[in-house]
Amino acid sequence: MATFLSQLLLFCILVTQSLFIAIIRFEPETTYKFAIPVFVSIIAFFCAPIQGGLSDYYCRKKALIFALLITLISSVFFLFWVSQHNILYLIIYIVMFGVAGNVNPIVLSAYKDISKQFMNFRFFMAMVLFYYFVGDFSHVISRFFVHSGAMIELSYFLLVICILLVYLVYKDAKDVDLNVRGSKDRVSISNEVKYIYHNFLKHKSFMFGFLGYLFLELSIYQFTFRNEAFRHFLTRIVPAEMIVGVFIGVLFLKFAKFSDEKIFLSGLITVLICFLILFFSKTFGWVNRPLLISTMIILATSYSIAYSSVYCLFTRKRHHHDHGKVFGMLASADYISYLIAIGIVALTFRMPVQKVWLISLFMFVIGAIFFLFFLHHDKKISKQS
Repeated sequence: MATFLSQLLLFCILVTQSLFIAIIRFEPETTYKFAIPVFVSIIAFFCAPIQGGLSDYYCRKKALIFALLITLISSVFFLFWVSQHNILYLIIYIVMFGVAGNVNPIVLSAYKDISKQFMNFRFFMAMVLFYYFVGDFSHVISRFFVHSGAMIELSYFLLVICILLVYLVYKDAKDVDLNVRGSKDRVSISNEVKYIYHNFLKHKSFMFGFLGYLFLELSIYQFTFRNEAFRHFLTRIVPAEMIVGVFIGVLFLKFAKFSDEKIFLSGLITVLICFLILFFSKTFGWVNRPLLISTMIILATSYSIAYSSVYCLFTRKRHHHDHGKVFGMLASADYISYLIAIGIVALTFRMPVQKVWLISLFMFVIGAIFFLFFLHHDKKISKQS
């Protein structure tokens, strides 16, 4: 049963990501391809930790169904905008989806509730990244349909199935009566913001990790936005080599018995080596395609195992009633790194590729330093039961 639930949660991520990519690619104008993900990311940056935090205190099942329903309903407003060309409908879609359509933090928290084993969760996180990347390829499937909106319609149908299955099958394994703060505190958005600030943003170790994750994601975005597989500006296509590499990472984490910290550090070092190989290949004009493809695959494998271990490192000493907030803040770091990367890409679009790689390497090194500080200070924190 746990295996079916994990696949159901993964399927929710795949469908919501496919729907989002299908919406971005539905409108051929570059302006809207740029505007929709940017404004959604800006709103979700502030709202993802709050929505994840609210799921910590209310039923995960209800929170997940609510997020999926908002994703479905908001997408209907997108179709209204396409048919009637009223900008108000597009604004409603962006606001609704950005505020309450943050499915990922709730899905991760829900799985963490049903699986207390970090090894299993690490493998699940690699699967999340794999499904997320596969969702980016929904546009490829849409080419085989008769009209451009078929992928959106298919995603609607699959999203309805996800909602029904979550409602019928998923059971909330969280201790609903347990309240970390005490029964006198009233759960509200303002209280969630205060709790996030006092328990996360004011903690030195957590902020080191948060900034490290932000810079690492920013470095990866800098790389992916300029890869040859990205034939158009800001199209968010994941190279096929990355998907193959992530799948290898999934297989590795399925059987790996090393600690989260060792796997994270080894993945981080390997990613740095791959970055250097790709940097020198651009600098000195190496055109050995098998070398570049294999390096990309190794890079994706290393990134997937480091990425998966990060989530375990952030939650290993946190109470399970804080997992939604932790995953929401990591989602916020991902959103803000995406936005910053867009700005850097726009400002340095004509910059020589060697300087671009130097920028990515510089950000990667900064992120790695922050993470080393995080690991050092995190050892001093006692585990919350």
